[in-house]
Amino acid sequence: MIQRNSKTQLITWILFLGLLIYAILRAWIVEPIHDEVATYFHYIETGEIHGGRSLMDANNHLFNSWLGNLSYRWFGEHFFLFRVPAILCFCLYFWSSRKLTRNLNLGIWGEFCFVALNTIPWIFDYFSYTRGYGLAIGFFMAALLQLSLWLKAQHTGHLILLLLFLYLAVLSNLTYLITSLIISAYIVFTTLLYARKIGIKALMFHAFLLIVFGFALIPLIEFSFELKEAGALYYGSLDGLWWVTGKTLSRYILFYDANWLRIAYLIIGFTGVVLLFLQWKKESWLQFLTSTSFWLCMLIAGNIFAILFLAKVMQVNYPEDRAAMYLIPLSILALTALFARNRISKYFLVVLLFFPVSFIAKLNLNTSVFSPDDRMSKAFYEAATKDLKPHETVSIYPIQQLTYAYFERTNPNRKVKHIGTLQKDFLPESDLILTKTTWLFPKDDTRAYKIVAEDPASTYIALKRKTPFKQVHLFDSVGKTKQSDEEFILFYDGPIRPEWRNKTIRISLKGDLKTDKHLNDFNMVVATDDKAGAHLRYDYQNLRWYYGENVQQFKLNYPYSAKHFVNEESRLIIYIWNPERKHFKLTRPTIQIIELK
Repeated sequence: MIQRNSKTQLITWILFLGLLIYAILRAWIVEPIHDEVATYFHYIETGEIHGGRSLMDANNHLFNSWLGNLSYRWFGEHFFLFRVPAILCFCLYFWSSRKLTRNLNLGIWGEFCFVALNTIPWIFDYFSYTRGYGLAIGFFMAALLQLSLWLKAQHTGHLILLLLFLYLAVLSNLTYLITSLIISAYIVFTTLLYARKIGIKALMFHAFLLIVFGFALIPLIEFSFELKEAGALYYGSLDGLWWVTGKTLSRYILFYDANWLRIAYLIIGFTGVVLLFLQWKKESWLQFLTSTSFWLCMLIAGNIFAILFLAKVMQVNYPEDRAAMYLIPLSILALTALFARNRISKYFLVVLLFFPVSFIAKLNLNTSVFSPDDRMSKAFYEAATKDLKPHETVSIYPIQQLTYAYFERTNPNRKVKHIGTLQKDFLPESDLILTKTTWLFPKDDTRAYKIVAEDPASTYIALKRKTPFKQVHLFDSVGKTKQSDEEFILFYDGPIRPEWRNKTIRISLKGDLKTDKHLNDFNMVVATDDKAGAHLRYDYQNLRWYYGENVQQFKLNYPYSAKHFVNEESRLIIYIWNPERKHFKLTRPTIQIIELK
């Protein structure tokens, strides 16, 4: 027995070190996805995480943003360091799942469960991202372990750790809020069951801890309602539990999402209910209500009921893919705890071997299971912009714009940053087009372009004009030096002239800017109005994305592809929006309007 335990410990350590090294390599090598760059630009760099001028968005995972900002202030800008907390939470997840599954005393089936929990490719990816999902699921697994330990002995130390890990999980990702409330109610219930055993002093202290935990959750509950009121809980939809939650989880866990799977899930769920009923018949009420099988099933059922209630009553979207990630480890644990104790159903657990097999098949250091098309590689950026001239326009597919700006900022060879234009559709009026092969339609005429960069892993493609546009200057103006703290710094505000219409137009904006404070919101805006003064076009780029918050003097170069001015557009307004009223000096503001042929 001792020899067997030693061998198991050795294999466990080998698995841990292998997975840890893999997570570290991914954190170091794999390029950031769009959401990571958005987190960096909006929260880590600015430090505006809650309140004030912070951006109200579900992308803001509070604890992750705070840790990222702390790292940024201490060590500067490095995505590997921003990702370190997620790696540490992998360690917490691994060893918590190791002890939790071992405590189930299910032999080889418990080992299958443990390996499956740690080799889900989609979930493992998040242990090398600066996102709250990896942090939250690590804290969540630790909380589940402490719950199981507390139910066995009712030690106050386990309850303290349970509530701490639960709170950190919610702070890392608000999707764990419902689960934390369910567990809190369950703790109250079981505390009452164990009231005589615990004793009056311990009972009072347990009550105190739960009250403190409840009050600590109130600001996070309020924040979740603020996000809802701001329309920031846009991820997912109200199309249905299976269509939004079930299919997306299946797609990233099983890499398959056919509709017949919901029938299979219902059969498995019904079998689980039968096995749970049989367990109840064999055990006392107290044993049953405090068993691992019961509280795992309670958490799954409670979360599904809460999801349905929020969608049907409060019109909160059904959670899509990663927003319902917590259901996966809960389901694997519940499946194992129920099926492994039956002499027939236990053999079904062989399906858990799917996870380590798929994990090996998905090993990589350049992409991810979830949204591989949300990642622009540095190699792609460098190949795409290698021959880019200062006057040439760049149109960028929306999911690429922040990463493009980040690479421009960190490009030491580009002293004057080349600001791009956000454009979802194929735009043949641009010199360089960064888009996706999946977005190019047969109707798009790409004959005038050549491919200068392509990344099959992300489906990204860069198209450059074979022959440069011929240019005819229609308007050229150099303004006076401006120095003030105005909110709007005008380049141009006037009618769209007749000679600018029915032509392919490029607008070139240049100038020297100097501020006396760090940049945050400092946006270059190109807008058009109709005759009634309503905005028809509003394109903007935050200059901080390109220059960083610490650059207080820089040259502006914004070649903007205006395409064609439609008849409804009557007025052109070009300005820098300075909402924080920072003091600035703009020297030699230049605007050129050019016809392209």
